[in-house]
Amino acid sequence: MEYTPVKPITKKKLAIIGKGLTFDSGGISIKPAQDMHEMKYDMCGAATAIHAIGAIAELGLGVPVIAAIGVAENMPDAAAIKPGDVYTAYNGITVEVQNTDAEGRLVLGDVLSYVGKNLNRITCWILQL
Repeated sequence: MEYTPVKPITKKKLAIIGKGLTFDSGGISIKPAQDMHEMKYDMCGAATAIHAIGAIAELGLGVPVIAAIGVAENMPDAAAIKPGDVYTAYNGITVEVQNTDAEGRLVLGDVLSYVGKNLNRITCWILQL
């Protein structure tokens, strides 16, 4: 999402970046059952980024803003990433997964890499709730 003000006060854009895990069971490295119902809240960073850009637009602030979100679901199934698997990140760096419940940092890393590569000369805020 992007907001461009009618009269911008700066040429730099603000990127609001949020993690959006729609559900995070921990994958193969599954989380304890007693806390599982709370794992729907791993999408709060993305929701906040989306709503923040809406509020900024509604207020008519003079700063151009981009909301960039990484969205995924982490559930065990036949196609799930397993400990020991090698994942190629957006920037081309390979990462060996040791614990499948550490996906949030990979999602945020990919979004940061995307923003850095495709949206030059911006300032980034990371929203992680």
